[in-house]
Amino acid sequence: MNALFTAVHFATYEAMKKVLSEISLENASEEQILVHLTAGGVAGALASAVTTPLDVVKTKLQCQGVCGADKFSNTSIRMVLKQIVAKEWPQALLRGLKARVLFHAPAAAICWSTYEAMKIFLHHVHESSVPFQL
Repeated sequence: MNALFTAVHFATYEAMKKVLSEISLENASEEQILVHLTAGGVAGALASAVTTPLDVVKTKLQCQGVCGADKFSNTSIRMVLKQIVAKEWPQALLRGLKARVLFHAPAAAICWSTYEAMKIFLHHVHESSVPFQL
């Protein structure tokens, strides 16, 4: 789940950043922060939405047998997916989708915009501390 989440997250962030940067009329710092916030938010939302079914499976496996929760005889992802769909219908795989998206979208937006701002800041600090060379 984490590998898929990270792959979707990074790919979406880079693609959105490129698209939004091309739409931006100027390279003003105010517009750049909006690009990073938006691209990060979209990336977090999409990655969390795509991986929600795997999160449901993970949670079912972690909670099996606790407080009357279902127990699985086979703990392969495929078998658990089949059992969830058979017992609770396919929409059960999207349980918690809204909460995951509402958590990951702003978290990713904050994370990416902070990362990009620090990268710019450190680049400027480095440039100003490099001595003049002939």
